[in-house]
Amino acid sequence: MMNDFVQMRDRPQNHQRGVALLMVMLLIFAMAVIVTAFAYTMKVEGRLATRTQSESEMEWMGRSGIEMAKWVLSLSRQIPGEQTYDGLNQFWAGGVGPTNIADNPFEGVSLTDVALGDGTISIEIVDAERYININSIATRNPQLLELILQLCGAGGSDSADVSSAIRDWIDPNDDSAMGGGAESDFYRMLNPPYVAKNGPIDDMSELLKIRGITPQLYWGPRSGGGGSGGNGGRHSVDSMGRRVQSTFLGQSIAGSVGLADVFSAVSSGQVNINTAPYPVLVMACGGDENIARNIQEQRAGMDGVDGTYDDTPARGPQDIARLQGVPVMPNQGTPLAVFSTVSSTFEVRVTARLGALSRRYIAVLRRSSLRDMPVLTFRRE
Repeated sequence: MMNDFVQMRDRPQNHQRGVALLMVMLLIFAMAVIVTAFAYTMKVEGRLATRTQSESEMEWMGRSGIEMAKWVLSLSRQIPGEQTYDGLNQFWAGGVGPTNIADNPFEGVSLTDVALGDGTISIEIVDAERYININSIATRNPQLLELILQLCGAGGSDSADVSSAIRDWIDPNDDSAMGGGAESDFYRMLNPPYVAKNGPIDDMSELLKIRGITPQLYWGPRSGGGGSGGNGGRHSVDSMGRRVQSTFLGQSIAGSVGLADVFSAVSSGQVNINTAPYPVLVMACGGDENIARNIQEQRAGMDGVDGTYDDTPARGPQDIARLQGVPVMPNQGTPLAVFSTVSSTFEVRVTARLGALSRRYIAVLRRSSLRDMPVLTFRRE
């Protein structure tokens, strides 16, 4: 009987101890959860802070690459014998660089995997003058624009309509051109609606907004892939514009290229005969593949490859006729008059690598003089 009384007396105390122990365990568990969550939050914030710092550092690496490109472009113009032309055999374009001078300023310099802080940068420079300026050709030579559209795959009647639509996009008014032109009243009916720019094209991708320009016409055979912004991702075809003749030389280019392979939105308006790829040469020569082939062969030298030791680019306006193989009369008004031997607008692509991170930045430079080289645009790809 006494034992039963003791057990009955101790039962509430045992229950209280059990409850207290459970509360302590729950409290410990809650604290563990809070500490774990706090640690995770701190880890995430630490990673975000590190990533933000890395992104900022990589952007400055990209901007440093742009400054190095400026230095290269400025120094290239000061090399004896190379002040009057820009060519694919020069260092900035990925060529062999100066070989006929004792003091090569680019000796030991590389544009690939340049050490910078804890990372590296790689720089690629492409001149915009190797392409035809879409704004210039649309306003000054619509007949040549129609021919180029046909060579890029547009039908005869379609090329006239698309040419009119391009000119409507660029001109400052809202009056539709004859034929298949298009102004804001057409684009407002689309989903989503938008208006005609009524101003010069600033980025090649704008062409995809213009009536009649399909991805296939824009990208050509690459219409299943493509790129973004700037020069329309044409670097995926040939990053330096060289060895294009291995694809096109000796065969018709009709339907083999897209508008993104031919045009540039921002340039001086003339085509550099020394850097233009073969399809652009054909277009600029009014479709005459014989003249374009002669230019390609003459400037490439004996080995037939641009950018090598035996290149013989035109070194000035007076030397253009040598590459063409035909005399060019002043003011004759033919497409041949669009050629020059110099470039002033350059697209620079900088690939920055920092640890496992990699970013690409794109800038457009205008070389107004050796000391004046403003950055027109800068963005991350």
